[in-house]
Amino acid sequence: MRLKPRTLLTAAVLPALLAPVLAAPAALATPTALAAERPATRHCTVLVSPTRTLGESCTDGRSAAPAVRDGQTLLLEEYADVNYGGGVLYTFYGDAGGCDATGYHLVNYIDVALNVSSMWGYNNCTKATLTSPLDKVETVSLPASYLGKDFNDAVRELQVFRG
Repeated sequence: MRLKPRTLLTAAVLPALLAPVLAAPAALATPTALAAERPATRHCTVLVSPTRTLGESCTDGRSAAPAVRDGQTLLLEEYADVNYGGGVLYTFYGDAGGCDATGYHLVNYIDVALNVSSMWGYNNCTKATLTSPLDKVETVSLPASYLGKDFNDAVRELQVFRG
């Protein structure tokens, strides 16, 4: 069977025309290109009492984590991505030891509240009651590798405690 000249021209030209278009997404999706677009993660260390925030220190994500003083107890780390990925956004320390049945009330700034996807509790902080920006409330066990559809990137405040 003999192809018509018009069909031969299309079959020969089409791959040449599509090659740059098909190659472009692959070039844009390289890990190096994606890493260059993603801003550095801001990391904050927060000191809390059981009822209020006592102080906060933040970095731009490129420098070392803020310093911690003696007598401060690590309570919770909040991560940007599920499965504890994407870097730590907030690290909470308590001034009254680890968690008890009452625990500590923690508040996220809006830029953190809309980015928290997983969290890890320390020093008897085994539960967290989460409140979303839409006032949904749910208690999760810690560590929590995924906060669920209502709380992924939506944790306005939380109460961490021993449960």
